[in-house]
Amino acid sequence: MTKRIAIVGKGTAGVTAAVHFQRFFPEHEIVWYFDSSVPTQSVGEGSTLELPKNLWNGVGFSNTELKNVNGSYKTGVYKVNWGPKGENFYSEFPPPNIGYHFSAVELQSYLLEKLKDRVTVVDQNVDYKKVDADFVFNASGTPKTFENFYKSEYIPLNAAYVVQCPQDRPLFDYTLANARKHGWVFGIPLQNRLSFGYMYNKDISSEEEIREDLQDLIDQYKVKPEGEPNKLTFNNYYRKENFESGGRVAHSGNASFFLEPLEATSIGTMDRIQRMAFDIWSGNKSHQQANEEYLNFLNRTELVIMMHYAAGSAHKSDFWDYAQERGEKKLKEASKDPDFRNMYKLVRQLPSMNLAPVAPNFPEYGPWWAGAFYQNIKGLGLEKTLDKLVRF
Repeated sequence: MTKRIAIVGKGTAGVTAAVHFQRFFPEHEIVWYFDSSVPTQSVGEGSTLELPKNLWNGVGFSNTELKNVNGSYKTGVYKVNWGPKGENFYSEFPPPNIGYHFSAVELQSYLLEKLKDRVTVVDQNVDYKKVDADFVFNASGTPKTFENFYKSEYIPLNAAYVVQCPQDRPLFDYTLANARKHGWVFGIPLQNRLSFGYMYNKDISSEEEIREDLQDLIDQYKVKPEGEPNKLTFNNYYRKENFESGGRVAHSGNASFFLEPLEATSIGTMDRIQRMAFDIWSGNKSHQQANEEYLNFLNRTELVIMMHYAAGSAHKSDFWDYAQERGEKKLKEASKDPDFRNMYKLVRQLPSMNLAPVAPNFPEYGPWWAGAFYQNIKGLGLEKTLDKLVRF
C-alpha cells in the first residue's frame, strides 16, 4: 500500500533524507517541503565515509561530479597541537575509502536537480506537526526552545568565527583540526576557497583575541580572507525523544541535534537517523528501541569529542584549563561503560591500526570504527590516562 513520507527542510539533513528515502521506499510517495527563500549556511562541510557511498547508491553521484559542488576529496583529519605533548598526527580513512569536502549550498542545489523527478517538491513553509503524511521527517533547522532537549554539560565551545580564503585549487586533501590557544580551528579545502573556522567559547575569549590568533594561522598558510566573516553562536544539544508519535515523526539535522564539528559527525549521525526511521517505518524496530539507540549514539559521539579535550593541547590558557577539566570528567564517566572498556582493551592490544578492521567483538564505538579509536588514542597520547581508568 502506497504511503506518503513528508520531508521538511532543504538543508543537508533534508536533501540527504530525500536521497535516502526515495531509494529505500520506492513504493511510497516522497513529498519534500522547503521554503526556497530561507538561506542556507554557506560554509564548507566535511563528511565521513557514509556520504560518498550514499550519494552514489542513491542518485548516482560520482567522484567526477564532486567538482560541480566545489568539492574535494577527504582522506582523513590532520590534527595539530593536540595531546599533552602538543604533537601532530593524522587520523586517516582506511583505503580505498574517502570522504568529501563540499559547499553545503551547492551540494543541496545540485542534488535537488537530481531528485526533482524522483520526489514531489513543494516550495512552501510548513509546520511539520501539521503536514498530511503517514510519516514525517523533520529537518527544519534549529529549534526555538530547548525544553525537549538535553544540553551538553561537557562540550566547552559555543561560538565560531568563519572566514573564506579564495583559492584556485584545494590546498590539501584532509580536514585540518588545529588546536589553538582559545579553542581549535578547522580548515576545509574546497575547489575555490579554503574555509577557516575558529571554534571557541565566547564566555572565555573575546572576538578580538580570536581574530588575532586566527590571523596568525592564516599568515602561515599564505592565504587572504575575502568578504565578511560568518559569526555564529550555538548550543550543543540532542533530543530527549527523537522519534515521536509512536515513530511517525523523526527529527534530523539541527532539528534533532548539534554537537560541535570536531569529528565531522553530523552527516554520519543524519545517516544513522535515516536508517532508524526506515527501520521504524518498515516495522523492523520500535520507536522506543530507536530512541534508545539514538541517545546511546549521541552520548558516545559526545565522548569521542571530549576525549580530545581530556588529552589537552600544546597551549596553556583559561580555555584549555576549562576544556581539559570537562574532558577528564566525561572520560571518567565513560570508563564505567563496559563497551568503552572493551573497545579500549581491544585496540590497546593491537600491534597496528591496520589490524583494527578485522578485530573481533567491538568494531565500533559511537562514530569511531576500531581503527579511528586506535589512531586517536595513540595520537592524543591518552594511553596512560586510560590505563589508569580501564584495568586490564
